[in-house]
Amino acid sequence: MNKLSTAIMACTLALTFPMTGLAANAPKNGLTATHQEYHITGNKIVIKLQPKVINNVTMVPARAVFEALGFTVKWDEKKKAFHAENGERETDFVIGTDSFFAYSTHSLGMTAPTSLGTAPVTISGSVYVPVGLFRIILGNENAVVVKDGSISINGDKVSKDADKKGTEIPNPYVSYNTVEDARKAMGVDFAVPSLLPKNYKQDVISIINDTEIKMAQIVYQNGDNKLYYRVSQNSGDISGDYNEYETTKTVAIGELKITLKGNKGLVSIASWESNGFNYCLMPDSALSVEELQAIIKSII
Repeated sequence: MNKLSTAIMACTLALTFPMTGLAANAPKNGLTATHQEYHITGNKIVIKLQPKVINNVTMVPARAVFEALGFTVKWDEKKKAFHAENGERETDFVIGTDSFFAYSTHSLGMTAPTSLGTAPVTISGSVYVPVGLFRIILGNENAVVVKDGSISINGDKVSKDADKKGTEIPNPYVSYNTVEDARKAMGVDFAVPSLLPKNYKQDVISIINDTEIKMAQIVYQNGDNKLYYRVSQNSGDISGDYNEYETTKTVAIGELKITLKGNKGLVSIASWESNGFNYCLMPDSALSVEELQAIIKSII
């Protein structure tokens, strides 16, 4: 299993929007935007950043970009929650949760919660988010352009209908009624668990299929507890969870090497690769090593 990619793209983030609200020095409040310089030429603001590529998703420092766009940001250390607003539009997201949306400050309109393929993550004190989040907050798919090693975000390209109630941003996940339907949609006969923890039942079956990643996800649920199962033919970490855990270890099941991550003797992520497939199990309520091993044995 490849470890978290720390590849750094040597590119410039060019933000074309009015300069109103530009923060030349980001306030601290628990977050920093590292490797950051502001350059202003006319009405074009250029921020030199070092984005990260995680799970084939381009990630950028949230505070630096939001503040350059004129947003005020707040960080809740206890909840690991990030809030940004500009008097018109707002958004909230939580570290480790791959769900993004935007809502209007003045009305009830809200976009549909959307997965972007990777959850927000803290790296060296900075919160990184998928650059696609800014398509959601600006309400326009054309507001973000990633091309030829550079990223452009145009804050002028805000949809006039972005705040209407019921407005939705396209969700890369497509749901299916059966595993067989999902296999056909993905074009491969991927394996699924035949053994689950007590009282867990299959809930949502979906496929994410875009230019960056193709992956199946099945959610198993027991009350408020969920177990996420992901399988893909893409390499790298497909968990979308890049939090730091107390323990990372490798265990053997037959000839397979399984990477386990967790705290206090329990497991929050189990991942492995086999026969061209990349697998991941993620219980939101951590399970024992023995429970995860039993599930994995039912898959392989």
